[in-house]
Amino acid sequence: MRAILATLVLAVALAGGALGQTPPPPFLVIDQDRLLSTSEAGREVLAAEATEREALQREGEALDRQFEAEERDLTERRQTLDPEAFRALADAFDEKVVATRRRQEQKAIAINRDGEERRRAFFEAVTPILVELLQETGAAAVVDHRSLLISKQDLNITDEVIKRLDQRRRDAPAAAPGQTEN
Repeated sequence: MRAILATLVLAVALAGGALGQTPPPPFLVIDQDRLLSTSEAGREVLAAEATEREALQREGEALDRQFEAEERDLTERRQTLDPEAFRALADAFDEKVVATRRRQEQKAIAINRDGEERRRAFFEAVTPILVELLQETGAAAVVDHRSLLISKQDLNITDEVIKRLDQRRRDAPAAAPGQTEN
């Protein structure tokens, strides 16, 4: 019985650290939000989104001021117009406002769609680095930190991915006009 127990202990010891090697981690952890907000390419994605949203907001505010002025003018003219003429002008103004709001909503949808596409392209560009790190470490998977309750901090590869992504970006030749970088 002792011989069997000793054999089992020896087998477990050898399997856990064969020839002094530590077994590969089962998975690696990444913080996708930090990757996006901290890497050079990610900050560009976020800056482009912010710029587009701010431009749309400024445009919306300018339209609001324009509509307020038009509405004041229409209200002042109401006293000098017959009811049918005023109603026609008021209806035309309402249609203009509704159509403009619809166009603004479509622009917001397009900004969201473009932002999602840029983020998708960003994470596609990160994929080769993740594959490299899987191969280098022997891990089986990369998971986002939000999927975990707790893990060892040394499994988190976010800093390494950011470092490699930024370095590749600096090493890459500049894109020709009209081309986008991946």
